Amino acid sequence: MKKYPFERHPDLVDDLTEELTNDPSLKRFFIEHDIPNQQIVEQLNDLITYRHERPLCEDCPGLEACKQDTIGHQPVLEYRNQRIVLSYQACSYLESYTRQRQHKARISALYMPKMIEKASLSDYHFTRDGRQALYNQIMSIFAKFKVGEPVKGLYLSGGYQIGKTYTLAAMANHFASLKHEVVIAYYPDLVREMKSAISKGTLESSIERLKQVDVLMLDDIGGEAVSQWVRDEVLGPILQHRLLDQKITCFTSNVRLKELPKHMTETDQQAERLKAYRIFERIRAMCDEVIMR
Repeated sequence: MKKYPFERHPDLVDDLTEELTNDPSLKRFFIEHDIPNQQIVEQLNDLITYRHERPLCEDCPGLEACKQDTIGHQPVLEYRNQRIVLSYQACSYLESYTRQRQHKARISALYMPKMIEKASLSDYHFTRDGRQALYNQIMSIFAKFKVGEPVKGLYLSGGYQIGKTYTLAAMANHFASLKHEVVIAYYPDLVREMKSAISKGTLESSIERLKQVDVLMLDDIGGEAVSQWVRDEVLGPILQHRLLDQKITCFTSNVRLKELPKHMTETDQQAERLKAYRIFERIRAMCDEVIMR
């Protein structure tokens, strides 16, 4: 903050003091706190700085046009401990930008389309078949989740281009707005990433993250190339851990839940079918299936 050498120009003090006391917003401030004239004189520097910088925030269109020395911070006058205090607070544009950054930081979108960033439950198409009931079910999940009640996730099944992924993404954004960490991933690509993680030495940390994240959402399960190793050594332990810890887990799929074991088996061997059935049982225990049309 620039310091003005009033001691060299005492003749200016009276003029500046009068000018400041006639400023509408400053006049209200002085009257509200019953500030004596002598104190105004003593803190001319702060008051002149405020009077100069405050108009820079008026009619500001956004952070990209900010004229303040510290981008996104507006001057604020307070009266504390019998003293005028000039401070700087984040403006509404900076607060909004910070919230967006924090929101994005809470969502890890793996191999997902860009549209998930703007997916919102407020845009839901209630006129479609069963959407109002689904929306009510989703809102019930959030209501229970907020108060710490155990709650099941969703297994959204149905054909292509009916809004399963959008619904999952809208839920992910809502969970993030409640300040919960979310991982939403396109499952077929996640499977390929897990296989390559072996050579990178990141497999265990990747699995642990999916076990521990507040909310896990897997898009298009059943659409991946069948892999016994991923099913038994990756997906199985992740689901078992989340089931026991009652962590929210949601899925979308083009196949009904009861048909999922068939899509996760490579042979007709009894042991193979049993392992796939275990995945089915875990998902059924942690999710309610909703058929979207």
